[in-house]
Amino acid sequence: MIQHAAGPSGAGAADGRLPVDWLSPTGRLPAVLSAWERGVLAEVPTGIAWDVVRLPARLVHETVQRLRAAGAPLGPVLSALLGAEFFVAPGSADGWDVAEGTVLPYGTLVLMPDPGVVGHRRIGDRGWLVAPAGQPLSRGADLRDAYAEARAHAAEAAEVLG
Repeated sequence: MIQHAAGPSGAGAADGRLPVDWLSPTGRLPAVLSAWERGVLAEVPTGIAWDVVRLPARLVHETVQRLRAAGAPLGPVLSALLGAEFFVAPGSADGWDVAEGTVLPYGTLVLMPDPGVVGHRRIGDRGWLVAPAGQPLSRGADLRDAYAEARAHAAEAAEVLG
């Protein structure tokens, strides 16, 4: 059985329980926990508790590194077939206009594995690169800047090699 942490901060991940407070505003908590207990992906809509920005896989790791190096908040990051999905503060990615980056429309169902599905573990084609653990969400502007730097670095590297 999956144990979940209660409390306003979502604390509790260190004791083996899942922080679930970040899911409560979606109204889907019982369904999510039920799906995870069955070992399947849970469906959670975007735009209520967070927004989701999808970036191409080839730039994800460098984008994450740049966010960390900048000391910016790094919320959950989900690896998927089409790239990675960064969970950002609601509204912070409004007006996102960066090549190959997409803000998922309000209400889009994101398929989420249990937060313990990290690294090379997958359910279907999905797993957490940065698992939800009660950390603050990324800010859209920080993600945009880190991603733009990663794209520029990749372009420079391609020029040198090409």
